[in-house]
Amino acid sequence: MGGNMKNLFVVILFVMVMCGANAACTVESTTYTACKSGYYLNNNSCTRCPAQDSIYGTTVDRNTDGKTSCYIASGTSFSNSTGVGTYTGNSYWCE
Repeated sequence: MGGNMKNLFVVILFVMVMCGANAACTVESTTYTACKSGYYLNNNSCTRCPAQDSIYGTTVDRNTDGKTSCYIASGTSFSNSTGVGTYTGNSYWCE
C-alpha cells in the first residue's frame, strides 16, 4: 500500500472505531420529515401520541402530520371512572 493510501486507511479506521455503534458520538441536530406509527411530527421532531385512559394513540406509519393525526383505533377497549367500553370508531385528538 502506498504512503497516502496507508494514511487514508488509518484515518478511516480511526473514525470507524471512534464512532462505532457503541461509541458516545452525538448528533448536533436531526430534522425529521415523517414519523413511525404512534408518533406525530412536532417542529421537525417526532413526539409520541398522547394517551387517554392509559391508552396511547397511534398514527399511520411514516406520518407527516401533527397531533390531530393521532387516534385511538376502533375496537379498542377502555376502562375509566365512568365504566368500561369499546371505541366504535377511530377517535382522533383535537388541538
